[in-house]
Formats: sequence, structure tokens, C-alpha cells
Amino acid sequence: MPNPQMRVEAKDSLINILSNIHPESKKNSLRRMIDFGRVLVDGNRATRAKEIITPGAIVEILSRSEADIPQKKQHGILEDPIILYEDEQIIVVEKPSGLLSVATSKGEPDTMFDRVLHWSKRNQRKRVYLIHRLDRETSGCLILAKSPETRKFLQSQFQQRSIKRIYHAVVLGKPPSNSGISTSRIKESKNKLVRLVPNNKKSGKEAITIWKTVKEASINSLVRIKIETGRRAQIRLHMSELGCPVIGDKIYGIGKSSVSRLCLHASELKFTHPNGRKITVKSKIPDKMLSELNRKSV
Repeated sequence: MPNPQMRVEAKDSLINILSNIHPESKKNSLRRMIDFGRVLVDGNRATRAKEIITPGAIVEILSRSEADIPQKKQHGILEDPIILYEDEQIIVVEKPSGLLSVATSKGEPDTMFDRVLHWSKRNQRKRVYLIHRLDRETSGCLILAKSPETRKFLQSQFQQRSIKRIYHAVVLGKPPSNSGISTSRIKESKNKLVRLVPNNKKSGKEAITIWKTVKEASINSLVRIKIETGRRAQIRLHMSELGCPVIGDKIYGIGKSSVSRLCLHASELKFTHPNGRKITVKSKIPDKMLSELNRKSV
């Protein structure tokens, strides 16, 4: 049976085009098709739901088995992932700073998802399913499922905010108090940057960041952060709003740092396993971040 195809007649976003092909499907399901490499545009794997597709392009949806092999061109041998936790249903890996969680519309050949997918297939012949993402500059715990059923189970925990996500950040200066909660809403601008919309309940998306100062050094501080929502650049925006931007943040901070990375690390995940067990996975704060904490001068 041939794969579903559509020749685009009018300029539109990819997600809307997929809705026309599968009008009975929810948009979350269509986005997962994109994330799992099942959507091709003119033969190239699509990666962004909001990508604008021009008239004449051919959009094709692959079967699950065909999507097992990434369509984008491979660029050498992918590094094996660092495994923090693994069982028959779940895998938690450590994403390095500077690596995308999943490819963008540019079709980057090396992402965390691709590394885990290739490693899994080479060792176990199993698919993996991305559950959430970390910003490119952020390192730390990233969870993937090994079956659609486990994926659905874990995604429901994210939706219900029952998964506990802990981060550590080295920030410039000191927060205004030892602990607090930031709730300014976040909105994506036309240039794809995100920004805060404080005291505005009518626009933007809810963003809740709970923070606590762990250590104060000469000029920087180490902050433990728990997020109730997972908005893009949420922690960076809220820390900047507090007057203590994350070290190495070239967009929302001062940008100056002796390290070539953002000092933000997803250090801990707490979630419920499909078998009912409570699982805690931790990742050590990188040495480069701790060395930045102990700097004596800017």
C-alpha cells in the first residue's frame, strides 16, 4: 500500500498540511510523526511542525518501519550516548551542551535522538521515542521510551506535571533572596526568540520556575531550579529577570564567560515507571560549570 502523499497547492505550515492529509488525527499525534522521522518534504525528513511549505512541494508520510532508518544524510559515525539509566522500557541519557535534542528544519545529522536511536538499533534492534527536549545549550538528563505505550505513559506525566525536573545553574551575582518562585509568562516573537510578558495574563504561556540558592561564591552563585512547566529558555529568561543571568547566556544574559558553554544543567529527573516504581535519575554537575562558580573575577 503506497504511503499517503499530497502535493501542496497553497502555502501553509506543515502541521496544517498534515491535518489535511489526516483530518481525524490530533495535532499532537501529527507532531509525533514529525519527531519520529515519518514526514518527508520533497524526499527530505521534516523536523519542524511550523515550517512553511511552498506550493508544488510533495509531503509524504512514511510507515513506522520505513522511518526506523533516518532519512537525512549521515555525517560520519555518531558518538554513543552516555547512559544514566536503562531498563526494558526506558532509557535516560546525558545530553551534552551544544547538541540538539532533535533535528531542526536544517536536518542536522548529529542530534541526541539520532545518537540514541543508532546506539539502540546497533545493540538491541529497538526503536526509541523522544519524550521531551532540552535546549541546545543545556546539558543533562533526557528521557526516551522504548515503546509507544511507555511513551504515552511518560508523556501523560509531563502533561500532568508529575515528573519532577531539577536543574542547576551558575548565575552571575546573587539572586535577590535565598529562594523564590518566578511566574512571568513567556511568548515566542516573530523572529523565533522567546520573551517574557510579565503581569500579562492574556498573552504568552504559563511558566513556573522555583529556585533556591545552593552556594554563593565571590562573584557567581549556584542555584537549584525546579520547573513546573517546560517552556523554551524558561530558566534563562527567569534568571535574567531576577538580575542574575545564567553564565554563558549570549542571548538573555551578558554573554561573557571563560567557558564555551551555557552553565545550565538538567541534574535530576523523578518519575513513575510503568510498573509503579518511583525512579530518580541524577547527573553530575559538569566540572566546567563548577570551575566557573569559583571564579574570583569577571
